[in-house]
Amino acid sequence: KFAEQKTLVYQILVIDFDECCYAEIFTDGEIKVIFKHDSSVPHKHGAGGQSEQRFARIRQNEIVHWFKRINEYLKSVTGEIVVGISPIYQNRFESYLDTYNQQKIKNFHNTEYANLSGIYQMVTKLEKEKQ
Repeated sequence: KFAEQKTLVYQILVIDFDECCYAEIFTDGEIKVIFKHDSSVPHKHGAGGQSEQRFARIRQNEIVHWFKRINEYLKSVTGEIVVGISPIYQNRFESYLDTYNQQKIKNFHNTEYANLSGIYQMVTKLEKEKQ
């Protein structure tokens, strides 16, 4: 018997402010993580006064740098990508993608996680959509 040829089913990227994970999913169920990166976005600061505003500005700048870094990571990817991201950040993330990367994105889905758990969650959602 010949082994069944496995083919690429999905290319999934999940993102939040702590990390991003990109994986390829094959017909045999294999999940191959291509890259996983941690961000340097600081968590929200609730001190108050002038320092709170300064920390909020720093955080916003780090978010911009984070999205731009993800854009760079995606340049090596070919094919259609399904992105899992909170709808709150989706438009902002899209605005930092260059045109070439925007064309690769098949669609966006809401996700709560940005690690391997997020990849599993996205696969489950995509498989339910197929049915």
